[in-house]
Amino acid sequence: MQIKFPLLAALFGLLTALPAHAQIDTVQAWKTRLAAHLAAKKLFPPQARGQTGNAKVIFVIDRSSKLISRALVESTGSPPLDEAALAMVERAEPFPEPPPELKEDTFSFTVPIFFKRLGPPPVNDEWLESWIDELTKRTANSPPSDKDDARLNAKLHSICRGC
Repeated sequence: MQIKFPLLAALFGLLTALPAHAQIDTVQAWKTRLAAHLAAKKLFPPQARGQTGNAKVIFVIDRSSKLISRALVESTGSPPLDEAALAMVERAEPFPEPPPELKEDTFSFTVPIFFKRLGPPPVNDEWLESWIDELTKRTANSPPSDKDDARLNAKLHSICRGC
């Protein structure tokens, strides 16, 4: 009997530890869903084309997934990008519901939002020319090989099927 008691105690210890791991997994899964939900609401403002910046936004949601407040903690230096960062949080409402394991009434998050240049701005011809030059340099440094041409032709024929 003495040998079985430590084994039983160890098994009981494992059983009591499992809910804590499950709780951590549930909370982490919720945070992951929340991050993906926010990322899906990000839009790059057309008036900021060619600009880049990193913003930090703090926002608070309640237990019913409603946005209570949001504020810009760190600016991108570009008003259109800053407005887009705040608008992203507003568009994300309603947020994924918090798991029942979390007992708080409100939840506060500070998230970084990165805006990268997607292409040249349409208003500056000098910038456009330098962008084209940069692309030309990149492609000139690594000219396509016959193998690349063969792969491209195979891909085109598989898509077009003889067009």
